[in-house]
Amino acid sequence: MSQAGVVVVGAGPSGAATALVLSRAGHSVTVLDRAHFPRDKACGEGLMPPGVAVLRRLGVLDDVLATHAPRVRGVMYTHSGGTPTAYAPFPTPADGSEQWGLGVRRTVFDAVLVDALRRAPRVTLVEGVRATGVLRDASGLITGVTTDEGPVVADAAIAADGLHSPMRAAAGWTVATGGEGRYGLAGHWKLDVRDLDRITVTFAGQQEWYQAPVGPELLLVSTLAGRSRIGVTARNYEAAARATLPALRGAELVVRPLAAGQFRQRPRTVAADGLFLVGDAAGYDDPTTGEGIGIGLLLAERLGFHIATLLSGEVDRSTAEARYRRDHAELWRNRSRVTALALMMARRPWLSRRAVARAADRPQALGALLGINCGYWGFGRLTPRDWLALAGF
Repeated sequence: MSQAGVVVVGAGPSGAATALVLSRAGHSVTVLDRAHFPRDKACGEGLMPPGVAVLRRLGVLDDVLATHAPRVRGVMYTHSGGTPTAYAPFPTPADGSEQWGLGVRRTVFDAVLVDALRRAPRVTLVEGVRATGVLRDASGLITGVTTDEGPVVADAAIAADGLHSPMRAAAGWTVATGGEGRYGLAGHWKLDVRDLDRITVTFAGQQEWYQAPVGPELLLVSTLAGRSRIGVTARNYEAAARATLPALRGAELVVRPLAAGQFRQRPRTVAADGLFLVGDAAGYDDPTTGEGIGIGLLLAERLGFHIATLLSGEVDRSTAEARYRRDHAELWRNRSRVTALALMMARRPWLSRRAVARAADRPQALGALLGINCGYWGFGRLTPRDWLALAGF
């Protein structure tokens, strides 16, 4: 049996960021991951401006930029065939922080964060060890995790182990979701992306395609749809991508697509009994807005703060848990509504076509929506004319 101040299961962006915040606050952290890094996984690989700001506060932004991760400055929406098209730049945040996001190849991004963990004082990174369950005392309090190499006892346990979190399931917090669900494929193409500074979303029937520069001469091309549609696309992703996206006709597919889904995940809670969920483990809607990594980093920052106050004795466990649950709800509330609007358009091609056409004439409506998704302001920012434009009128 080993002892840790805090045990974090998962060394992806959310788990790594939480550990770095705690290390800076003077607390010891053990981070477990079943993988050996570097490892690849299906990911949207887009980091919105609020996520970039977290990287700056963590002191790792320069390391990410040194990998030549391209800056993205806005989002363009279009339909197969290239018309209609609407574009909006990311709005300026009130605090004057970064107005641009990043396209970050996941293998590269993880490597930067894992290297930061290896350098951080009071952080122990353990790779290739699978967490298998939670430890509970006689009162039901979670006191650590079980692993395939023995138990780890800790003052607080954090599950940052992804969309289908085994730790969430072990705690009995996973809520079943019905319906066909949404799934995705993410592949990478060799292409000159030097002049590409935006994320491009292409509506194609009941399917969306996403293009984002994620490295020198590297374009992420992902697609989202229901399970049956993605299953058809998966049989010949390359041909389907070339047929839908003219920019790929001279490009080379260099990394075969990886799959992910079912995306909609709901936990019973994100904090209770000494266990805290962060990142995708804390619940997820859909990748359509590209906010997954960014919101995970923001949550990690808040979680690290609350656990630090718990470990220092400033608050008790129930207070730390309640404050984190509140922060999670506040960070997700408006973003979930934006996701619902985006999914409504994705499922109704006639509506998305009309909305994109109107947004082309009124880009400030799309810009206001991007600001809501970034957490800069609420839905009160949208005027009646903005709502009409987004509804295609």
